[in-house]
Amino acid sequence: MLKKTLKRALIGFLLGIILGDGIAIMTGLFSEGNFRPVAVTLEQMCGNMAAAFLIQTILSGVYGAVCFGSVSFYEIESLPLALASICHCLLIVILYIPTSLFLGWCETIWDHLIMAGIQIAAYFMIWLILYCSYRKEVRKLNELQQKIQKQSQSSEKEEKYHEKENH
Repeated sequence: MLKKTLKRALIGFLLGIILGDGIAIMTGLFSEGNFRPVAVTLEQMCGNMAAAFLIQTILSGVYGAVCFGSVSFYEIESLPLALASICHCLLIVILYIPTSLFLGWCETIWDHLIMAGIQIAAYFMIWLILYCSYRKEVRKLNELQQKIQKQSQSSEKEEKYHEKENH
C-alpha cells in the first residue's frame, strides 16, 4: 500500500504543479496591469517573483500530492467508507486553508472559508454520486448472487431426485 500511496502522491505532486501554476498563470494573464503569476503578498514575502513562483510551485505540488496520496484512506479495510471519506475530505480542506493563506490565493478569511465550503460541498456531491452508483452495482451483484444460488439449489434438488430414482 505504501508503494501505491507514494505513486499516487507523485502523480498528485505533478498535477498539483500543473493546476496550481496553470491557474496562477491564467489568472495573471487576465489580471489588470502587469502579468503576475504569483500573489503580490507572496512576492513581497519572498523578495522576488522567481522565488515566490518556486515556492508556489512546490506548495501546489505538495497540496496535490496530499490530495492524491490520501486516497489511500479508502484502501484501509478497517476504516468504514464514511470515515475514510470524512478523513480524506477534512485533510484536503484543512491543508487548503494554510496553503491558500500562505500563497495568497484568496484575499480575506471569508474567501478562504467560502472556498473551503465549496470544496466540502463538491466533495459531498461527488461522494453522493459515487455512493449511489456503488449501491446500484451492489444491488445488481446481490440479485445475481441470489439467482445463482437459486439455480444451484434447483440443480441440487434435481440431482437428489435422480439419485432417488436410480436407487
